[in-house]
Amino acid sequence: MAATYSLKIITPQGTAYEGTVLHTLVPTESGFAGVLAHHAPYLVSSKGGKMVVKESVGLEKDFQVGPGFFEVNHDEAVFLTQTCAIQN
Repeated sequence: MAATYSLKIITPQGTAYEGTVLHTLVPTESGFAGVLAHHAPYLVSSKGGKMVVKESVGLEKDFQVGPGFFEVNHDEAVFLTQTCAIQN
């Protein structure tokens, strides 16, 4: 089984998403960053846009996120943003 990590998307209204994921495609200021389990510690600002999450159960979820910050450390990732809406 592929390695997983925990992901949270947090807005001022609370936790918009929390789950165990295989991969996240994050919109950054200069394009996109793909994150898998065991990623090196990473902190990046985001311009917002489409964020794609592949869950450990095989489902893929698309989110429309506002500008914010994404951090991954020790197989825990957090995306802090003003807005988040699921697209599928």
